[in-house]
Amino acid sequence: MTEDRVHAIGYQRIAAPGRRASAIWPIARTLVTLALKRRATKLALILCLGVVVGHGIWLTVQLLSVRFAAELGMRAGAFRLQDAVGNVQEVLASYLQIQFYFTTPAIAVVAGGAIADDRRAGAFELYFSRPLTRLSYGLGKIVGTAAVPLTTLFLATLILWLAAVGIAPPHIRADLWSLALPALVGAGLATAVLTAGMVGMSALARRSTGVAVAFVALLLLGSAVAEGLAESHQLWGGYLSPERDLRTLFDALLEPGASSFAGSILGGRARVNPSVAGSALALGLYIAAGLGALWVGIRREVTS
Repeated sequence: MTEDRVHAIGYQRIAAPGRRASAIWPIARTLVTLALKRRATKLALILCLGVVVGHGIWLTVQLLSVRFAAELGMRAGAFRLQDAVGNVQEVLASYLQIQFYFTTPAIAVVAGGAIADDRRAGAFELYFSRPLTRLSYGLGKIVGTAAVPLTTLFLATLILWLAAVGIAPPHIRADLWSLALPALVGAGLATAVLTAGMVGMSALARRSTGVAVAFVALLLLGSAVAEGLAESHQLWGGYLSPERDLRTLFDALLEPGASSFAGSILGGRARVNPSVAGSALALGLYIAAGLGALWVGIRREVTS
């Protein structure tokens, strides 16, 4: 038997509470949206776009030269086209190496204050006055910070590879399919290195400007010091440079071969560390240190 109930005029049953939306995406979106309003962010991203365009032109000229030579019945070896314009592996390796340098200041501008600004403004009380876990907060900041290298490194590498597959003549296209995974793994490693280092430094500081300057100095100037140590036969010094470690892995993954004339214009092939495993271990420790610093910084502000 149904029980009779009396309701007031205009009564509406309140729906049962649904599943609470994740806070990760709103936190990440807020970080990116605020960064895109700054002029420095737009300038840094324009410079990154220039690197993409430059390597896209190199890739196009390279593959069209090979295509026209094949259509005319010329052998590429006879005209030493590869010595002049290089190969796709060299373009992708060069792109990852150079774009890493340009993405470093870009991510510093975008995410230098990812956590430092929250600490300075006392925003932790506002964030955690709601049902928000430390893990969700940290993941939101990681996702927002990673948006920069995911765009400039990972997505752009994928676009360059797709362009190469579309332009390349059939006898080369078959070999390009196997390049996708190594190239994207290299881009993913570079993304992880930049993201972990950035959020780790931001979690331990209070001013976004200081974080950005320190991050760029650590990666670029620190890499120069490490290069000097390695070149002076202190080989252990090379593993202190994340950029040199990444370069070592790029070469191992893509096997670009000897530097071409076009590649030499962009700096040519730089030296790498003797041990690929040692470089991989060094990068793993660097990423772990960055994520550990992030967790320590959040726990220091939010004890419960």
